[in-house]
Order: sequence, then structure tokens, then C-alpha cells
Amino acid sequence: MRLRVDLGNSFSAGLYRLAVMSQPADGATDLGQSLPTGVLDGVACEPPGAAGAQAGGIAVARCSVRWRTQGGNPRETAYRVRLYPDGCFDASARPSLPPHIDPTIEGYSEHPLNVLVGAEKGCS
Repeated sequence: MRLRVDLGNSFSAGLYRLAVMSQPADGATDLGQSLPTGVLDGVACEPPGAAGAQAGGIAVARCSVRWRTQGGNPRETAYRVRLYPDGCFDASARPSLPPHIDPTIEGYSEHPLNVLVGAEKGCS
């Protein structure tokens, strides 16, 4: 349960970063404003199997995030999640999401939903 909540929170933060990156270059000067974002619909995770434990106590789980784009289109993104003994995690999209055009830098950036990390105190 905790992993689903933490992954959902990290994903929601990624949706905000995606909204920031999707603004026209002239609209990105006032960061911190309220922006329309996509919406998280749900998170489902398979618990790590007995074979999921790796060296150092790291376990691997598979999760799926259902969400809707800002325009309301349904999406689903699968993640491979590494769980650390201290409660932190990192998740990588499988397959990776394509680079995103960022008008603020006039080029491509890594998609903000490609890699998610735990936001708990002590996780980096």
C-alpha cells in the first residue's frame, strides 16, 4: 500500500513538471503558478517475488500507473521499481517514454515521467 501511495505522489509531481515543460516559452517565466496537469487515475503494484531480492537488500517490483493527459486521454505507464531497505525507491518507465520538447530551452529533455524517486525524508 505504501509503495502505491508514494509512487502515485511522485508521479503526480512528474505530471506538474510535464505541465511546466509544456508551456510556451513566454509563459514559463512565472514558475510556481497553478497549471493544468494530467490526472492520476490509479497505481497497481505486484509485490516483489522471493527472487526479487538483490544484493544489498534491494527488491524489485513491477507497477503500473493509470492516468489521463491534460486533454483527458487515458494513458498507462509501466515501471520497474527498485525498493531499498530504508523505504526509498526509484522507478524507471518500461519502455522509456520519448524525449519531451521543452520550449523553455528550445530543445528536447528527458520525459519527466521516465524516472521517479521516493520523496520521503532522506530519499534523494
